[in-house]
Amino acid sequence: MSVKKQIFVLIISSLMILVSGCSPSKDAAEAKYITGIIVVVGNEPFTNLAVQTGPSEVVILDCDKETKNFLLGNQGKNVKIYYERIDNSKKPYVVYVQKSELLPEGKQ
Repeated sequence: MSVKKQIFVLIISSLMILVSGCSPSKDAAEAKYITGIIVVVGNEPFTNLAVQTGPSEVVILDCDKETKNFLLGNQGKNVKIYYERIDNSKKPYVVYVQKSELLPEGKQ
């Protein structure tokens, strides 16, 4: 291969790596989240894990067992909930949780 062809291939390869490395990932571009305080709503045996997002606004959480146990153990704390979709066909809304993270005290 001639030197010119090698340089051309190197430049094209570098540009492809640069473009693919700088483009945002699909997950980052679509990251949706809510913040609030972890609460449990309802009466036994019909309780639901939820996030209180405002003085009188609550969102029900639909999550896997591990996430649910983690959140139940951290009731009353501020949390950021990343979700894949919201079912807003009824009130309160239901959020389908992808992941959650606790926020520092006083931050919401």
